[in-house]
Amino acid sequence: MELISNNDGKWSLKRVSELEYLMLSRIQDSADPSGCEEAVIRLYPSPVTPTAKLDPQAVKSIEDDWREYAGPDIRDGFGKALNTVGSDLASACVEEADGVDYYGLTVPDSHAESWCSALNQARLVLHHKHDLPSEAGEMESGPVSEEWLAILQSEIYGMIMEFLIKEVLWE
Repeated sequence: MELISNNDGKWSLKRVSELEYLMLSRIQDSADPSGCEEAVIRLYPSPVTPTAKLDPQAVKSIEDDWREYAGPDIRDGFGKALNTVGSDLASACVEEADGVDYYGLTVPDSHAESWCSALNQARLVLHHKHDLPSEAGEMESGPVSEEWLAILQSEIYGMIMEFLIKEVLWE
């Protein structure tokens, strides 16, 4: 996979293999925290720190208000980012290079924040759902497993996020 800043208000993913494209096509599903309370808590944290010296009833009231008023906006923001990424991925085309078919797509720089949001959300959910180690090197070797695929996804997502932050958003 090649990540290219085009310096024309767009960035590109080129020479994306079928496996890499498969991992990218899973961003929206991977970002769904359903069934994983740890991921939900991480994505939608309480506005009250655990060490706050507040009456438990006050904490409950603050958290209830937070869920009612801020929660929908946060969920809507995540949803819009995921939809943007999904639309961008749907525009991918197959390109032939050196006798091999690759996927490629060009994305407006204005979508970079949505991509970072969606990729970060997917990484957080993957790590919590699969109880992944913090470093890929900490994984035990063995046959390809669901955990191995989740680590691969997370690494690909992290690589794209790093590129976007350094080469597109930092400009």
